[in-house]
Amino acid sequence: MAERSAISQASQIGVETTAGTLVAAPKRLGSMGFKMGPAIESNPLRPAGTKYSTAQILGKEWTEADIDGMPVYTELPYAFASVLSTPTIVQILDGATQTGAYRHTFTSNTYGDDAPKTYTIEQGSSFRAQRFGNAIFTEYNWGWSRSQIELSGSVLGKAIEDGITLTATPTMLPQIPVRPADLSVYLDTSAANLGNTKLTRVLKGECNIGDRYSPLWVVDSAQSSFVNTVEQVPTVEFKMTQMADAAGMANLTSMRGGTPKFLRLRGIGPNIYTSGAPLVVNHQVTIDLCGSVSDVSSFDEEDGVYAVEWTFAAVHDPTWGKAINVEVITTTASL
Repeated sequence: MAERSAISQASQIGVETTAGTLVAAPKRLGSMGFKMGPAIESNPLRPAGTKYSTAQILGKEWTEADIDGMPVYTELPYAFASVLSTPTIVQILDGATQTGAYRHTFTSNTYGDDAPKTYTIEQGSSFRAQRFGNAIFTEYNWGWSRSQIELSGSVLGKAIEDGITLTATPTMLPQIPVRPADLSVYLDTSAANLGNTKLTRVLKGECNIGDRYSPLWVVDSAQSSFVNTVEQVPTVEFKMTQMADAAGMANLTSMRGGTPKFLRLRGIGPNIYTSGAPLVVNHQVTIDLCGSVSDVSSFDEEDGVYAVEWTFAAVHDPTWGKAINVEVITTTASL
């Protein structure tokens, strides 16, 4: 008798046209894994005078998935399109010449609704497989240092469907990793100057986007799970551990004055296009945030130096018109 091997449980993804309406999942992601499973709320039936429940009554059923992996430039649009909003995609041209590069710009509307992408996610093998729809990234985190970049986060979806057949012959995008050596960190006083001042003693950090969506439950026997998701007050943070030198301790003044700062984490990867002009286009990811200090750690040793961690919470800047902006340049033309 054959057994269901854990190492063969591949994940595939498809972009839904209408949230919750299942579609084929023709893309296999190489950078993100989904540890998925059913989640429920049930109520015990235990009448007065009984020691043990006589039944468990199912109330709500949905799917939860944890994300793990490491980022690659070509697949980043799938995550940011869901946890932030559908991107504006512009092909980068060299005059009339196509460069093969596309700029994906993601932002979140402070005063209105965002338009996130949802997915159908399939997982399994020819032995057995499951899928769920209305999959949306509720949390997406980067933990970064010079050693590695780690992805984590959470996906919420409708009730799982078991015993499905995986979408045949899925394709995988080129795997162009975002390497730790690609990254630089910047801190400036205005959006207009964002990216001018590089910090040279940042030891590690995090970019965290969380608490994005919650499910909407209605009393309707035709619905086997939640009917839609609703935006919540997000938690968006930029953390960095700096050597406690003059540059690192300058954040103390900003903290005491409640002065917002503009932070940037940028990764520049391999070349996509170079012309004689010269126009040079590389794979690139840029995470920009307007933030105010919301927390600070105790001083501690990090890699042999005296260091401190600063946490900046996203705040809306009226001149910039937003609190966070993400840009990805890569060869992925569309989701």
